Amino acid sequence: MLVVDWIKNIQAVVFDIGGTLLDFDRKESYTELKSGAALARQYLVSLGHSPPPVNVYRRRVIARLARAYVWSRLTAAELDPMFELAQLHQAMGIKLDDHKANEVGRLLYSPNKALARAHPQTADALRALRSAGLKIGLISNTVAPPSGIEDHLAQEGLLEYFSVRVYSCVERVPKPNPRIFNAALDRLGVDANRALYVGDKPHIDVIGAHRVGMYAALRGTTMPTKPKYRPEILIRQICDLLEHFQIETLTSR
Repeated sequence: MLVVDWIKNIQAVVFDIGGTLLDFDRKESYTELKSGAALARQYLVSLGHSPPPVNVYRRRVIARLARAYVWSRLTAAELDPMFELAQLHQAMGIKLDDHKANEVGRLLYSPNKALARAHPQTADALRALRSAGLKIGLISNTVAPPSGIEDHLAQEGLLEYFSVRVYSCVERVPKPNPRIFNAALDRLGVDANRALYVGDKPHIDVIGAHRVGMYAALRGTTMPTKPKYRPEILIRQICDLLEHFQIETLTSR
């Protein structure tokens, strides 16, 4: 494969999560949220708290997050699930420190881990990119608790490779807003024209990366027909990036 000049100057590769690093069998649903809420309540009880009965607690969690999600779409301000959960628990007379709040978020998300897996070669590809001296980061549009997402990535053997992790629910803006891309670039300490963003949605990932001057790789099977959606690279799997960078595959540890 002919290596284009720009890729020789790349210093960082930044990834999307859903549809890119992880393949979901289906979208998460109320079934997973109800199961997660029951686990979170059980944890609160183990701490000595007295939350409402499980059916009431689950209903309140789901209602709070659903209302906040609708409001976020009306106001274009991304939902912060940890803030909403903190407010909900305070109304129940339950105060949690950051560690315990993150554990509640992790448990709330945990049933979703059964819905998605990473390709078997993805971890090796990330390790090879990092070993080649590239900085690795991620940007994700998500309203899920970050502690749950990171637990999922750790389960798949991916979390350790990301020195910078940027979530829309924390930044309060989603892709393709330039702010979220610039936040990742600032934390990586890399100029936009020396960074490659890898995602699966042309109208969000390719557009967003190009708006700030990053290069884009699209995980998919077909190159978009509209020029504004066309990435510089089309890949089927994350491991395909190694060929473009002329990096040898590293076998599993």
